[in-house]
Amino acid sequence: MSQVAVPGLIPQKDGSFAIYVEVPKGACPHANDLQTLAQMMNELECKVHLTTAQKFMILDLDEERGKKALEYLSQTSLYAKTAMDLSQPRVCVGKPYCKLALQETFPLAETLVEKLAREPIARKIKVGIAGCPACCSWANILDIGFVGVKSGFQVFIGGHGGAKPRIAEKMGLITTHDQAVELVSKIAKLFRENVRIKSRLDRVIKKIGIEKFKKEVGL
Repeated sequence: MSQVAVPGLIPQKDGSFAIYVEVPKGACPHANDLQTLAQMMNELECKVHLTTAQKFMILDLDEERGKKALEYLSQTSLYAKTAMDLSQPRVCVGKPYCKLALQETFPLAETLVEKLAREPIARKIKVGIAGCPACCSWANILDIGFVGVKSGFQVFIGGHGGAKPRIAEKMGLITTHDQAVELVSKIAKLFRENVRIKSRLDRVIKKIGIEKFKKEVGL
């Protein structure tokens, strides 16, 4: 295993390296990107895994092939996750594709990625966007979830998976993308102020109290 950290290369348990590839909106924007990934897989003999967080995970790399994989990615509209920052939202397809959807999801996801995705954050906050209360994207069990209803997006706060999963709590309603950006930004700021290494939002809320949390983030 390399002694020199290469941004984007993540050491694995077996001594290999992996790369997490962000796929904003959970949708690959250009066919050429997939062609480049296929070429990379053939040349570098690596594996591409589709994660539950709607990312590509490139597996079975050594350091040299990992660097070449990063060069391949630089030729695409995709990018490797190289720092701990706000995660791209997990997104269902929403309107106009899903017959159950009450709201479009891709435009809100694009706005959050554009304005907040590179904002530094301690581990970890996960964001989800669902076009309706069916919540195919798990927006109602993530740290911050936006769930489509007729009047906008209901806000769900404080959920997570893991060994002891927790359902998020409904805490408000937003009607514009700017409101979503402001809310996530305020929550990220509060999270940074209360977490140094690793935690989840429900623990921060428990630590400071629900009323203070709501006041700080404007809910």
